[in-house]
Amino acid sequence: MLQIEKTRAPLAVLLLFGAAAGVTACDVVVGTMNGGRGRAERQWARTYTLSGAGPRLEVVNVNGAVSVETGDGDVLDVKALVVAHGPSDEAAREALDSVEIEDEVSGAEVRLRTASPKGPRRRPVEVTYTIRAPRRAKLEIETVNGSITVNGAAAALKAESTNGSIDGTDLSGDVKAETTNGSIKVRMAALGDGGVALETTNGSVDLRLPGDAKATLSARSVNGGISVADLPFERTGEAGRRKLDGAINGGGAPLRLETVNGRIRVGRAQ
Repeated sequence: MLQIEKTRAPLAVLLLFGAAAGVTACDVVVGTMNGGRGRAERQWARTYTLSGAGPRLEVVNVNGAVSVETGDGDVLDVKALVVAHGPSDEAAREALDSVEIEDEVSGAEVRLRTASPKGPRRRPVEVTYTIRAPRRAKLEIETVNGSITVNGAAAALKAESTNGSIDGTDLSGDVKAETTNGSIKVRMAALGDGGVALETTNGSVDLRLPGDAKATLSARSVNGGISVADLPFERTGEAGRRKLDGAINGGGAPLRLETVNGRIRVGRAQ
């Protein structure tokens, strides 16, 4: 998985090759919660135009969910809510100020990274991303503690979490998704040549395919069943409770599905 550096750095914006970025800033809100604990939040927003060939978005987060909705056009719209807690409003504000969102832009590529300080006294800060991206953009998303949701991506998707579920709907490019503690649910509108690879340790895997999808399945589960339903499927190799290999509609793009503790289900997309 990608290595996430937790060092503090100033906001970095590199605009190369004519990529345009719009900036929106909001005031910090500080307020004491019930029970006397402090809370502080701020919003962060950017708009980019990715008009070049092969647009790409990378998001590297630490604590917080990442949600991506795609659409037509070349506009990438990013909103982030940064929330910090502490024993007092002052402590929460200090924690909030210690976290930065860095963005780097190069042509049709954008990289967003949550940068937070090291040290035993640092307080956890949650950064939640809500993103509207071009449908044709390649996506690479990682978060440590938080879920990942992607809808409508037509290019390759790579999604990685440590503690969080991954949910993809109406995807039509190559897909690779991996988490340690969480389930993975993916619904494909079409299969790319590179197929689908889904892997978790503690959680189920649920993959839905078009009825005419041609694929070659390799599924493995240590503690959980494996099933294929509502699709033309021919088993190959030895049958076993922990593994299932076979061809869907005669075989085609590779499907590699793995979990340790959880079920694996492959079925028709509704």
